[in-house]
Amino acid sequence: MGVFAQIAKGSIAPEPDHPALDQLLRAEDDGSLFVNTEDTLPSRCSDGRRPITPLATIAPALPGGSLSLLVALAATRGISDPQWGAKDLSARLAWAGAGGSIHAGPDDRSSGCIALDQLTRIITFANEQEELLRQAADELGLPTATSYPLGSLLGEQIDSAGVYDLFDDKTADAKPLRDVHPEIAIVINHQKGTTIDQNVLDSIGDIDVFDVDAWSLKEAAIWLADNYDVDRTRALSAMSAFTVASLAFLAGPTMTVICNE
Repeated sequence: MGVFAQIAKGSIAPEPDHPALDQLLRAEDDGSLFVNTEDTLPSRCSDGRRPITPLATIAPALPGGSLSLLVALAATRGISDPQWGAKDLSARLAWAGAGGSIHAGPDDRSSGCIALDQLTRIITFANEQEELLRQAADELGLPTATSYPLGSLLGEQIDSAGVYDLFDDKTADAKPLRDVHPEIAIVINHQKGTTIDQNVLDSIGDIDVFDVDAWSLKEAAIWLADNYDVDRTRALSAMSAFTVASLAFLAGPTMTVICNE
């Protein structure tokens, strides 16, 4: 994943020969790393940390969980309020039975989610690195079909605290996560209807991975187009760009990237 390594600027970068990598790669190769999910819309964050309380459902994961849909919605229809329409999106997701969700910090009083807390910086980074980001997205199987998919959001500020308060106010769901980050790889999962089985990660050892259920990007773009009459291709491109930029903001250039086709 040479192009992604060029834009990866984060601090999470375990040693390339981490002792658990071989077991992780074997589990990916034989399919045991994944578990089926009936949910199609992402409602878990790619953050590999386990929740303090058990997951209520096994659901697809993208950066920030429902935040990925919010970014796509804002990029395609414009900004309507400081929370970018989060309240309406959360209500529609709840009505659809998807249950909008983000994760909380370990104290359950702050987001603790870099994708949300650093959103404006991630968008700036995505626009500054647009050419390389597009190449990295292609490399990961997350093509950005439209030009400057996050260009309309450049310079826009989001009320991150307000979005967090909305989810923490039980309009949707904020899941507190533990405060350690032992991610040893990024897993880009293209196998529709599946997500990473965190029980398998626990059986391997004290490791986490960044889980990106890439197949759910298309499902989310279809849902946004059906519910908001936005351009499906642009919504998909916006989520792809946001996914790659968020991963690059978290991971260092030596992070192992696994693509599950």
